[in-house]
Amino acid sequence: MGILSLFKNSKKKTIPTPTLPELKQKTKILFIDDLKFKIIDNLKEKDGWRNIMRLTDVESISQTEVSEAHIIFVDVQGVGKKLGFADEGLGLIVALKETYPEKKVVMYSSESKGQVSAFHKASDLVDGRLKKKPSRYEFDATIERLAREAFCLNSCVSYLRKILLRDFNIDLTDAEIKRIIEDLYNKGIYNETKSIATAFNLNNAGSIASIIQLLLMPFTTP
Repeated sequence: MGILSLFKNSKKKTIPTPTLPELKQKTKILFIDDLKFKIIDNLKEKDGWRNIMRLTDVESISQTEVSEAHIIFVDVQGVGKKLGFADEGLGLIVALKETYPEKKVVMYSSESKGQVSAFHKASDLVDGRLKKKPSRYEFDATIERLAREAFCLNSCVSYLRKILLRDFNIDLTDAEIKRIIEDLYNKGIYNETKSIATAFNLNNAGSIASIIQLLLMPFTTP
């Protein structure tokens, strides 16, 4: 069964698209930073991102705060030490993206862009880069963009297209990817990694499956 074979069933349920208030209520955001800065409180109190927390460092890649987060901001200095990363936050970013490909990870630093090595693997893996002290608007806009990529079909499709081309050399249109996801959703097989692999003609759909499963996972009350 190939890509087009999943398009045949015509009965379709619409994949729900959360509103911005729903995204703000349900998206879980984690800052990993050894120093507290005011913008975290402002994002919660003034911009309405209700589920924000901060860790000064990570004890384990699988600890609850990390495993439950949807978007993770990582300071490149001063964190990652407890897990023994010599390159601190950069090493932590690589570990996070390799363990949780569905999570959105943002690199930020008080250093200028040129001072953070552009050749480090983390630079290719992150979903966003910010200076440590941009406007609150830049943080808010970044969170909204990434929340939509995670939970809104059209934004997720555009993101998946880039991943499929970059990691698997598969060039599909947005429309083709959308039809595959809708068919998986309607057949109720989006939790089956093997079915997702078959739909995209992949030997291993681990990263693609995790992204699709997060998109289609029903929001639940925290």
